[in-house]
Amino acid sequence: MRCNHTMNLFARCAGVSSLRLLTYAFLTVLVVNAAGCTAAVGAGIKLIGSAVDDADVKARKEQLMNADLAKADEMFGKPLDAFSDINSKRAWRSYRVPKNKDPFGKDRYVVEVAKGRIVAVSRVEKNSDLKIDLPRAIAIKSDVMGKPISECEALVDHGKPLVTVRSESTGLLTQLYEGRLIKNLQKPHYIVLSFDGQERCTNVHFLGVGASTRKDPLSE
Repeated sequence: MRCNHTMNLFARCAGVSSLRLLTYAFLTVLVVNAAGCTAAVGAGIKLIGSAVDDADVKARKEQLMNADLAKADEMFGKPLDAFSDINSKRAWRSYRVPKNKDPFGKDRYVVEVAKGRIVAVSRVEKNSDLKIDLPRAIAIKSDVMGKPISECEALVDHGKPLVTVRSESTGLLTQLYEGRLIKNLQKPHYIVLSFDGQERCTNVHFLGVGASTRKDPLSE
């Protein structure tokens, strides 16, 4: 039997404009029907994934916290990229999760660095809740694609960006916004906007935090 979460989506989206709410619901139905999943299976997979992420981060915490940054490179390999907050001295490095731990290639280890020392370790996943994240990303993308960074904050309609970071490898900007529908009941979840060299939006996706040494990795 195929799962139908349309009513749950309406309940979660309280406060969202009627047009966007209908868009979320319509797109969610399409995604859910295409997946042909069941609610029980989805819940089971989430619980297993969360337990795996928690155990993974916990196992690495003792070796990495307050260690020199080189320790992360030693453990995870060459970083995929490094990011610096344009409004503060905060910085992060991202690393690939091995295929035996992440067969779909959606996960990343993210290490926060301060003065060359590791101060937080997280495991994150792109579009971690497909039946919710994809419809929301499509709806937001329809508003912000091609728009300058100065206009995107109002169009995303989720408050000010939590951070705006610059990639060390490309020099391009990325903004992360609060993405939780029910903040106090969900793990950290972010809306991610990518920009080109002219600081116009080129893509939107969501980033879910599976586990972290910090309650919210983007909190100070």
